[in-house]
Amino acid sequence: MHDGWISLTELNSYRVEAYAACCLFPATVEELREAMRPAAGQAVHMLGHGCNVILAGKYYDARHRFVCTRRLEPGIVVDGREVRAGAGARLRDVCRAAARAGLSGLERLWDIPGSVGGAAFMNAGAYGASFYDGVVSVAVYEPAADRLGTLSRDDCRPTYRTTAFQGTDVVIVSVRLRLAPGDRAAILAEMGRIGKLRRSRLPYDKPSAGSVFRRPEGAPPVGVIMEEAGLKGFRIGGAQISPRHGGIIVNAGGATGQDILAVVEVMKQAARERYGVELILEQVET
Repeated sequence: MHDGWISLTELNSYRVEAYAACCLFPATVEELREAMRPAAGQAVHMLGHGCNVILAGKYYDARHRFVCTRRLEPGIVVDGREVRAGAGARLRDVCRAAARAGLSGLERLWDIPGSVGGAAFMNAGAYGASFYDGVVSVAVYEPAADRLGTLSRDDCRPTYRTTAFQGTDVVIVSVRLRLAPGDRAAILAEMGRIGKLRRSRLPYDKPSAGSVFRRPEGAPPVGVIMEEAGLKGFRIGGAQISPRHGGIIVNAGGATGQDILAVVEVMKQAARERYGVELILEQVET
């Protein structure tokens, strides 16, 4: 707490210092329904595990309501080839549970930070695999209609880092996946390989929110563009383009949301100047 405010610093993976007058942590669907009934004129900001969020401000007064879903339906159930996971479950834990059950399909998503809800919202992926490769259905809550529903995979319209949920107020409650049986030892070995690969390439030593932008069309990867532009290691305030991976911004010490957004603009400009492409932000500015 800070002067009666709720600290958001540990609730965002950039570890940007920020405080909110109102932040709720629903654990059940009923609590979620209450949390999604803001006061008149109050903006609602969703936080999963805060792994894809840029907090642009330091203080969010009572005009803002944060709803943190890291405790929402966190259980994971494996039944034959199917895995049901609540929105608040960690993606890492779902990958681990599937592997222990000898179910293949999530290996390449191993060690991606964040929640199941976040993975379903943005269709998280890595190394040619995407979360929706195994999704059968997604349970959701629609605040405007005060209605619970279930959407098929096709209803979610997943494409690269995009789903039908983006730009809506629909809240993901849980996900059902169907995976392929596999050799448990081989699955665990592949997860180990992916984990080592990620840690050899990505800046795990400083807080970040992973890839800043979607992969551009008609241009090299963002990290390559930044390296060509001589921007690896570039810094504004506490926000720095990682010296290890040019597509990631890290908090090198005391970064504010405005520092991060300023670096975002520098990266966008570099891509425009070198390749004439407009980078699309993968992270959510709040």
